[in-house]
Amino acid sequence: MKILLVVPGHLKTVPMNDFSAKALRELGHQVHIVNYHANIVDKLIGKWRSYLSDDEIYSGVNRRIRREIFNIKPDVLFTIYGVPLSKNTLDYAREFGVKTACWWINDPFQFQRGLDLAVNYDVWFSNSAECARQVEATHGVKAHFLPTACDPDVHKKRELDSRYQCDVCFAGDWGPERQRLAESLIAQGVNLRIYGPWQKKIPADSVLHNYLTPGFFTPEQMSIYFSNAKIVLNYHTWYGKHSHGVNPRLFEASGCCSVQAVDFKDEIPQLFEIGKELVVYHDIKELPSLLNELLIDNQRLNSIAESAYQRAIKDHTYLARMKQMIDFL
Repeated sequence: MKILLVVPGHLKTVPMNDFSAKALRELGHQVHIVNYHANIVDKLIGKWRSYLSDDEIYSGVNRRIRREIFNIKPDVLFTIYGVPLSKNTLDYAREFGVKTACWWINDPFQFQRGLDLAVNYDVWFSNSAECARQVEATHGVKAHFLPTACDPDVHKKRELDSRYQCDVCFAGDWGPERQRLAESLIAQGVNLRIYGPWQKKIPADSVLHNYLTPGFFTPEQMSIYFSNAKIVLNYHTWYGKHSHGVNPRLFEASGCCSVQAVDFKDEIPQLFEIGKELVVYHDIKELPSLLNELLIDNQRLNSIAESAYQRAIKDHTYLARMKQMIDFL
């Protein structure tokens, strides 16, 4: 199958672009990649976006994509997020018999934005099973739950490094709730390491600077951090707001053969065996005792880590995910 993969290559935190392309090629598909990063003209025009259509705001991007459609004649146009793709461009693809699909992985916290886009596609994929159901019920668009995954070449167990060893680590963006959680855990004596671009968000005199490795990190660096922590803390940005939708860390940590403590989401029981392959908390107040119980039981830590890894490489790789996507199509 010939696939035009349309990706947001300018985003530092969307490595699934490359992971998806690699997996599709391993499955035997011919993949052509086009980056929909807006050029300078599109950015200038974008300042007037409230008065313009999507086709006008991202005119350069959409011309480039239509040119690729005309030249390549793909069987499928598959985009990640796909915000700049206009209805005209997607209709143009259909004129050539191209099936259009979007993978929206910002649910549920950007559900409405995705819902507004979904109506223009043949197939819609979401990282939330509930949001996929709502898209299909609202627009009649065929929609499926398609969470992210891990890449075994990257998300894997790394050698121990004394610079990064800790009891618990958190890797991700700053948020006020995450800051409060980190401060609370540290105050209760948890040996915590934080990785991410937090340095400009927290006060200069914050105790968190002593536990922080600042800045963005690559997937490879993240796998080193995870491999050197006894427990990886996963805290969804929509904790306390939505009970559904899963983030990439759910699979990346397991691929690194790590023990993961994650806030419960409705989809987790169908993805992992709770208690055996990861542990969940329903309230952050449970975390200190949950972490302490795990840390004093090395045998259980090792068992969960190995079970998580086996599940990840069996069911939750990008190769498996892209096969699911193609099967749905």
